[in-house]
Amino acid sequence: MLVPRDQAAVALRIRTRTFTELSKQARQQMPLSDADMEKLKTAILNALHSTPKTSEQLQRAISANLVKDFGPELKRIGLTNSLALGINLLKEEGKVLKQQCKKRLDSTEYAFVLTSSLLPDSDPFNFRLEEACAQLAAQYFRAEAPARVKDFAWWAGINVTDAIKGAAEVKPKLVPVNVEGTKDEFLISESDVDAFLSFKVPEGSVNFIPYRDTYLKGQREVVNRFVPAEHADKPFSRWKGKLINDPLATIIFDGRVIGVWEWNDGEEEVDLLLFESNIPKSVEKVIHKRAAELANFIRANLGEVRLQGSHYGPHQMTGIHDLKAFWGKGAQVDVRA
Repeated sequence: MLVPRDQAAVALRIRTRTFTELSKQARQQMPLSDADMEKLKTAILNALHSTPKTSEQLQRAISANLVKDFGPELKRIGLTNSLALGINLLKEEGKVLKQQCKKRLDSTEYAFVLTSSLLPDSDPFNFRLEEACAQLAAQYFRAEAPARVKDFAWWAGINVTDAIKGAAEVKPKLVPVNVEGTKDEFLISESDVDAFLSFKVPEGSVNFIPYRDTYLKGQREVVNRFVPAEHADKPFSRWKGKLINDPLATIIFDGRVIGVWEWNDGEEEVDLLLFESNIPKSVEKVIHKRAAELANFIRANLGEVRLQGSHYGPHQMTGIHDLKAFWGKGAQVDVRA
């Protein structure tokens, strides 16, 4: 979870309580009692009081009799050991945060820190859940409108009831607008309606949007709206061959996804793959012009910053040339680990 510092309390207040619920359901299989889990959580907090620590450092700092490995039944539902569970429970309680050790977005090395140390002015439980949902709804619809309440619920990871209550409290109020091709109710801020209805997209508009952009990640259903159905399995990453909600860097023409792109470190150029070969020459010319402009910007301004998720382990595929082999094969492809 990555949020601006001033919105951290909102994010922490509404975050899902996955491990809290799992630990309740699996209490009978736990090799340590509730009292021991509370001792473990207290020990974790005490260990983090002086400085942030990695999981390995926490394990060395905590009494070995509190750190227990879990059996296969618990591991099957994502509970591996008592230390990992204790850390996750404290994260869900808003007392501990995970931060990247190298302060870079592409770092995969993490440490844990007390929320009170990193965000001394943020108390996630100092205001109502309804208030947190309303603040988040205002931000969501400002960025994604017109959108549906169920899109907001899906995006925020909250139930539809809380999403409805949050949307109802947004000021200026949200009002419905008609979206062609659907009977669903799409909402937009009352103050944005006139500007939205009067906006005209420049004809022949071409845009390159980055990896994991909200254009394809901000709403639950993007096929037929932003991605033609025949290309629905192309602009996303895969995990062991299965399509996942992890949008690649994409090329947009007149509001529709028509291809994907990535930065080629070796050539220091933008590589691109278009979904169809019959794109008009005039449009293709504009696409290559925009790609050259983007490459010039990257070379001049971004240095060694990594632009794609190329190091997410052996099972996640994000490279456009590797993924092209899966085009047209659907959402699920059998790939042996």
